[in-house]
Amino acid sequence: MRTYEYRLYPTKQQYQQLVVCLKDSRGLYNEMLAATKQQYAQTGKFLFKYDLNLRFKGRGADTVPATTVQTLADRLDKALRRYLAFKEQGLPCGFPRFKTPNRWHSIQLRQYAQSRDVWLDANGKHLHVPAKLGLLLKIKLHRPIEGTPKTAHLVLRADGHWYALIVCEPAEAEQTHQKTAGVCVHSNIGLDVGLKVFLADSEGKTIANPRHYRKSQQTLRRKQRTLCRRKKGSKRRRKAARNAAKTHLKIKRQRRDFLFKAAKPYAEGYKRLCVENLNINGMLHNHSLAKSIADASWGAFIEILEDKAARAGHRVIKVPACFRSQKCHRCGEIVQKSLSVRTHLCPFCGYVEDRDVNAAKNILRAGAPPSDDNVHQ
Repeated sequence: MRTYEYRLYPTKQQYQQLVVCLKDSRGLYNEMLAATKQQYAQTGKFLFKYDLNLRFKGRGADTVPATTVQTLADRLDKALRRYLAFKEQGLPCGFPRFKTPNRWHSIQLRQYAQSRDVWLDANGKHLHVPAKLGLLLKIKLHRPIEGTPKTAHLVLRADGHWYALIVCEPAEAEQTHQKTAGVCVHSNIGLDVGLKVFLADSEGKTIANPRHYRKSQQTLRRKQRTLCRRKKGSKRRRKAARNAAKTHLKIKRQRRDFLFKAAKPYAEGYKRLCVENLNINGMLHNHSLAKSIADASWGAFIEILEDKAARAGHRVIKVPACFRSQKCHRCGEIVQKSLSVRTHLCPFCGYVEDRDVNAAKNILRAGAPPSDDNVHQ
């Protein structure tokens, strides 16, 4: 499934309707959760999707569409089942909690089809939604929709604008199968992610680490200090909170744009992309590097790389992360060095190479040995 995000331009009245629906849907979700907890306290059983739909049928009144009420029940049902599944496996998982305004930003519309919950008009200039949400919302399609739309979400971002997120089922499965079935002329490559440079490949190329969060830290520091000076519950505090949230949103967009641009040429230009299978959650326990690791977003980059590679008919191969930067690519000997040493200098064979490039070459050898090239072609 792929999601396309488009900016909405509601009128003042439509904007107010959307905000009221967002507020009331949050209240309904909290009521569903309260009813579920009360039911469990009395009978030892939870209320799931069908019970919640029956109990809250018609509760949307004049502000929340009926299908949106059903999606609230679905959302709580999934959260409860996920909690019970994790609890049965002995894994840490928190019980679903009541939603505050800061944790509730979207309105889900279930069915995308003509004369259903949501659909685009013929010229693509307006989005049809239920009358409770404004009926016709002006939308800007900055890129065409590919695939079959299935559902949609209306999301209020920190910048105060509404966006439509249209979830589509890709229609390119046959094309991907054809690309995979034929002979691929692209070569293999190894990729090593890091902090000094964001990425180094086995061909010697590197991509600088943009450090979006680090560059905006002073701006965030100033805005967050302003926020802390404001009186709780005041309008000025809410305004300061929105101002800080806008900076976080900008950092998120900058980072995501960079990750997509970095992943595309590799995903489309190489048939096998070898990366390390990093334990990022474990690495975040290093308090000296945690902020920089989170800012780099290696996990998000690998997910984007996998998605783009699959659509191009290519593969991402994860290899175990063990001694990739310590091992000499030429002779295979282990050369111990600290993180501050950025050049690999092998005392056994005299091989000199950038530390990250040496690691990328070792990753390539582990994930796509030269003897396998003819086999996989």
